[in-house]
Amino acid sequence: MHIAICDDESVFLRDLTEKIYKKIPRLDCTVEPFSSAEELLSSSTDFDIIFLDIEMGGMDGMTCARTIRKTNKEVPIIFLTSHTEMAIEGYEVNAFRFLKKPVEDDKLGQTLEDIKLMRASGRGVMIKSEGEQIVVVPSKVLYIESDNNNVRIITTDGTLVTRMKLTEAVDILNDVNDTIRRVHRCTAVNMSHVGRIRDKQAVMDEGSVVGISRLYLKEFKEELYEYIKRTAR
Repeated sequence: MHIAICDDESVFLRDLTEKIYKKIPRLDCTVEPFSSAEELLSSSTDFDIIFLDIEMGGMDGMTCARTIRKTNKEVPIIFLTSHTEMAIEGYEVNAFRFLKKPVEDDKLGQTLEDIKLMRASGRGVMIKSEGEQIVVVPSKVLYIESDNNNVRIITTDGTLVTRMKLTEAVDILNDVNDTIRRVHRCTAVNMSHVGRIRDKQAVMDEGSVVGISRLYLKEFKEELYEYIKRTAR
């Protein structure tokens, strides 16, 4: 993994580099520091993550991000700033997150973990259905419901039926993208697709409604709230 840090404060640049290496072993990533936006933009490296200071001499971070987005729409950009009110402007360039300077260890760790989950969300798992092995991408799963040993997996691409227990299906999907949560003895939903909670129901972002039992309601609401807060949905 290639990570860029762009900041015109040399001490901060060095400190953040060391903090990242404490979170990710040096064998698994390379951190490349840049002291200006112009220097970053001149690099030919295809970075997996970019940490970008907003306020720098010369070209500022927001202008740099706009330039990056002209050729790269996907790379996660994490803005570094002392002024969190700049967050609104960051939506224009699809900022992954804003980290307040000085960067706290737990906030940095959570950001790196969330990027890892985001990158993994495009991976698929093999599910046997009607004699075939079918690739299911967990991030596309809306909800799951069981009937004895048959499980229906409803995704944005359609529905498939497999013979296994609900707990087993949840575990398989959560190995890749840990967002599937039980809301009933026979049902689980993907928190990333929950649009709102209405009474004892989860309304999914495509309109379907899934009932939540009283037994799961409190815990599910708490987990959903933490998930939304963490991912800035």
